[in-house]
Amino acid sequence: MLLEMNVKLHRGHFDLTTRLSISDTSVGLFGKSGAGKSTVLGLIAGTVQPQSGHIVLDGKILFDSRKGIMMPREQRPVGAVLQVDCADSAETVRDNLNAAYNRTLKHRRIFKLDFLIELLELGPILNHVIELLSAGERQRVALARSLLKSPQLLLLDETFAAIGNGYRIQLLPILKRLQRELGLPVLYASQSLGEILELTDRLIVLEQGKVLHNGSLLEAAKQQGMLRYLGIRQIDNLLPVTVSRHDYASGCSQAHSFGLPLTLPLRPHLTVGSQAQVSIRANDIALSRRYIDGISIQNQIKGRICALIPSGESLIVQIDCGTTLLAEITPGACRDMALQEGDVIYCLIKTHSITYLTELDALPYQRVISHGDGQYYLDTAG
Repeated sequence: MLLEMNVKLHRGHFDLTTRLSISDTSVGLFGKSGAGKSTVLGLIAGTVQPQSGHIVLDGKILFDSRKGIMMPREQRPVGAVLQVDCADSAETVRDNLNAAYNRTLKHRRIFKLDFLIELLELGPILNHVIELLSAGERQRVALARSLLKSPQLLLLDETFAAIGNGYRIQLLPILKRLQRELGLPVLYASQSLGEILELTDRLIVLEQGKVLHNGSLLEAAKQQGMLRYLGIRQIDNLLPVTVSRHDYASGCSQAHSFGLPLTLPLRPHLTVGSQAQVSIRANDIALSRRYIDGISIQNQIKGRICALIPSGESLIVQIDCGTTLLAEITPGACRDMALQEGDVIYCLIKTHSITYLTELDALPYQRVISHGDGQYYLDTAG
């Protein structure tokens, strides 16, 4: 899939100047409220018309102001689940879905209608008129209609938040399978970085109608101030990991990153072979001159010190472990250990100090607090 977009749009106090070239299977469109995410999706879907520019999908012109081309939404090879849906409100759900199914050529049909009705639990509302549906029900109907179209590109606008977490758990594996087996690209717009990372680590970051970043999360982390814009704070090591197995008895998931073995918090819903993004704070990494037996820390990773970097009252230790890890210690600890560049060192990382980036939105979480008097309390304030 290749989407090329270079458009300008002025509406009231909002100016959008967006230039994009996307060739990845899936991309997340991230930005705060008012950044222009929904507008960009509307421009691609055909519900919004720019003043000038062009939009081309796989060589097919969707819009070109110079050539006077404005392809109607219904003719575009795009499935879109937008916050403002344009379906005929007088239709029943059954009639609406049947029409979408019948308009799709038989040889291009990916899904059977009955399968989507069951997947999205639309059976009880098939005879309901669309204008009487709740917002979440409308989104589920729009999603079924978009998939029935067998599109070349699927646009989703905050869809997981709208349809609810239960449907997200059902839908995610379907979307990933469509990407993997059929190469169906998904452009997912959200204010939630966690939601986007459940689908992809490729990000387009928007602010006030302009593209701040187009690339991977790791590339975004290298841009000055980008992590703060993404809502990530105090995270110093971002690692892509591949899940290798789940150890239920030990309460851990095993993974590797750049050949580096890692023991992570148990997440059975991550399939073996799937990829995820995790973070480790530099001040959550302890250092040791040797491997230590008889301690509870599961990750003891051998590496070599590349650099010792003063940072205020701390010292940042850059360690080559196959990938680069940053550990934050005090100058006193460095002096006592007599650390020097080139020394072999072990990075000690507790399993539960490793955070899945898809779960950032769920924090703070409930935890047990000891007040030192033999009594324990559940703290939900984080």
